Amino acid sequence: MITLSDALDTARGPVAALRVGPDFGVPVVLCAGVVGSKEDFVPLLPAIVEAGHRVCAYDYRGHYTRLDGESPDGHSIERHAADLLAVVEAFGAGEPVHVVGHSYGGFVARAAALARPELLRSVTLIGAGPGMDGPRHRKLLAGFDTTLRVQGAAVMWPVVRRLVPEHDTARREFWRERLAGMRLAFLHGALRSLAAEPDRGDGLRATRLPVLLMHGHRDQRLWSAADFAGYAERAGAELEVVTNASHSPNLEQPAATAAALVRFWTAAEHRRATRLFLDLVRPRAGDSPYDSYRRLRERTPVLRVDLPGKAAAAVLTRHADCLRLLQDATFVSPGEAPALLTPNWREVRLIRCLYQSFGWREGPVHTGLRTALARRLTPRRAAALRDETAGLADEALDRFGKRLAEETTVNLAEALAVPFVSLVTGRLLGIPDAEALRLGEAARVGSAAFEPFMTPRQRTAMATAGDTILDTLAALASTGDAELFELVREHRPDAGEPYLGDLALLFGAAYDSPASLVTLGARLLLEHPDQARLVRDDPSTVETAVEEILRFEPPVQVAVRIATAPARFGGLDVEPGMAVLGVLAAANRDPSHVSDPERFLVTRRPVRPSLGFGAGRHYCPGAAVARTHARILFPRLLHRFPGLRIAGPVRYRAPGTMLRGIEDLPVTLH
Repeated sequence: MITLSDALDTARGPVAALRVGPDFGVPVVLCAGVVGSKEDFVPLLPAIVEAGHRVCAYDYRGHYTRLDGESPDGHSIERHAADLLAVVEAFGAGEPVHVVGHSYGGFVARAAALARPELLRSVTLIGAGPGMDGPRHRKLLAGFDTTLRVQGAAVMWPVVRRLVPEHDTARREFWRERLAGMRLAFLHGALRSLAAEPDRGDGLRATRLPVLLMHGHRDQRLWSAADFAGYAERAGAELEVVTNASHSPNLEQPAATAAALVRFWTAAEHRRATRLFLDLVRPRAGDSPYDSYRRLRERTPVLRVDLPGKAAAAVLTRHADCLRLLQDATFVSPGEAPALLTPNWREVRLIRCLYQSFGWREGPVHTGLRTALARRLTPRRAAALRDETAGLADEALDRFGKRLAEETTVNLAEALAVPFVSLVTGRLLGIPDAEALRLGEAARVGSAAFEPFMTPRQRTAMATAGDTILDTLAALASTGDAELFELVREHRPDAGEPYLGDLALLFGAAYDSPASLVTLGARLLLEHPDQARLVRDDPSTVETAVEEILRFEPPVQVAVRIATAPARFGGLDVEPGMAVLGVLAAANRDPSHVSDPERFLVTRRPVRPSLGFGAGRHYCPGAAVARTHARILFPRLLHRFPGLRIAGPVRYRAPGTMLRGIEDLPVTLH
């Protein structure tokens, strides 16, 4: 429904507005021309709302209502741009908006974009061309201003008669009332301001906002078609010429105008989402990707993106889509087509071996070893390891406590998580403690092998760490009799690169996610003392607490698959051979999956499990063991050190797109 007499409260005062559309639609603000009003946009609203936008069309303060002490000098483009920005902030509620200005409103929208581009998603100028400070335009505006002084706003009635058919008596009556209600101070001030308005095309281009310039093909009274085209080029704008329209295509050709706006916004949103995603995959440490995930999921839940130097990919952020990706056998692991994601995958030994490992393949080469491992890493086996794991946790906490007593701040990742998980993994695989600790340190660096982008320094460090991991594990497996290593030898008797990849994946999976689970979980508990208190005081909450950590801050953020058959997600067709990235961390916070998803609640019991350890045939076979590590360690940590506090900025893994972890979690004991 369109509310015709709505009032929008802004920081600069209330404005009369029409507001319509879904609560969570992308916001759009529409501002009218010098003799226009919010009603000029009514013909556009159905199509814009149908496209999923929520819309606010408003009247300028002082256009139809008296303002205290008003004068023409108070009605400038700059003042109305400040009012527009107040409307944007009030209606957008902290979210950038698409702004559209018709005629005079185009200049107001342009001024707002120049002043605060960060508040806008895009800007559209309808019938607003280059500046009007030249002699010809000033003469036209001065003549109009003089005529208004003599005849009032009724001088516009002949124009209205040309726009509104004679049989449309309701619209003609509306226009009569509108012309009678216009404040002349507004009109005089707006005209004077326009006469001083320069081109500003370079400034508009410099905002880097998507810009659309639209005009009717007969609209050549103020600017020629060549003027419009030249201004579009200077401003870095797209140009849309509406046929069978003059100065007001929104009234004359509303269907074509709305369709052009929606096309432009759709393309702008895609570019915006692409930039957002590419920013997420940069090889640097980021504090939190979750707000970006939310924006992608809400605005572009299925995104086609061209990854630099790689094949096109589809990015999924909804829970249902990610679950389908993991469970549908037509989407295969990237080891089946490694060149799609990593064209130079053969150049680095660790990457080459991992792509040939069982976890990155399909069919018998995957299911044979995975099934054998799953039979030995059951919850019952994890429970049998509980006493040894508890002993290692107590020893690790003793050493951690000594460090806390001797040092002002201690890195919990380096002093507790890495040694604890390394030793537990070593005992599980039959690796001597000293070698397990060395492998754990190498695995922190080598985990970058799973990342889509690395800096040259990160790539060199990863390759060096990879050689350490592969050589050490090959030597240990050839001389030891650990049960899990024997399983690998049974399935890979030739001991080639796939065998080395299996060994590296076995240690890496057993170490990396549990170590990240410890650091990420510790940070969450220390940042939420009320939730930590529940875990410390009520042992029954530890299991749900670990599940909530896996939902809220999963160590594995993204799962990658390759399509082998045509598929469709949302409005995107996925062709065979296309990479599909399921952002599990975004899916875990999908409101359709869990209520109040942005709150960390250790007592949460969701109906369906999160995707923290994946799903389907590639579900992590060591999930039960990893959960056991955390369930044992967290209550002990909170009981032993109730005064533990975060003591400085947290530094996250870099790169950390696929696998999220913490490199430095500084803590102190109060």
